Amino acid sequence: MSMVKGGICIIIIWVMASCFSLPHAIYQTLTRFYIGNRTIRMVCLPSFPPPADLFWKYLDLTTFVLLYVLPLLVISITYTMVAKKLWLRNAIGDLTMEQYYAHQRKKKMTLKMLMVVVIVFAVCWFPLNCYVVLISCRAIHSSNALYFAFHWFAMSSTCYNPFIYCWLNESFRSELKSLLCVCRRRSAAQSHALQSISPPFRHAWVENCRYKRGSACQKARASSQRNSAKTDISSVQPIVAES
Repeated sequence: MSMVKGGICIIIIWVMASCFSLPHAIYQTLTRFYIGNRTIRMVCLPSFPPPADLFWKYLDLTTFVLLYVLPLLVISITYTMVAKKLWLRNAIGDLTMEQYYAHQRKKKMTLKMLMVVVIVFAVCWFPLNCYVVLISCRAIHSSNALYFAFHWFAMSSTCYNPFIYCWLNESFRSELKSLLCVCRRRSAAQSHALQSISPPFRHAWVENCRYKRGSACQKARASSQRNSAKTDISSVQPIVAES
């Protein structure tokens, strides 16, 4: 997919999402509850045209079909096609048995990743959609705590995908490790640069150490020369002149 096609797809997705949300934005009114002359509470409530109950029910059913059933059906079909192509694709060239089993294992992990992504989407978004449909059908009583819990659970579905990719995708995991290694190298280089900038007393201490080390080296060199001189004298063999 080119950049232009990708941009067009993103624009279409945003336009469709805005259109699907427009009815909920239009048919909402801010209602004030009074006790005496004092405002107790302000709540945003739906105010659909008559028949309001029927309109609300059909709107929620349409939302359930278009924003849950249809996306779930689309990703299930497309991921099934991808999984089929991936499973039937063979590696190029001659393979050993070890390479063949490694290739099969990678394909199984990729298929498992696709299945887990679909299952996570279906599980996370089902409670909220089911709750909204039941509320619009007057089957259950509304509960703000339950609604926000289901809403939080649905929105959290996008947070699980990076962990799924890191768990079941070797390429994603290796790229993440290389990125972390680059960050570590940068932090190590910065700390090394900071360590190289030392205060003045460190230089004096280093020079003192160098002086001590130099004097120690001179002493060791002198002692070694003395030892070598002794060794040379002791190892001299008497010269015998032959006639």
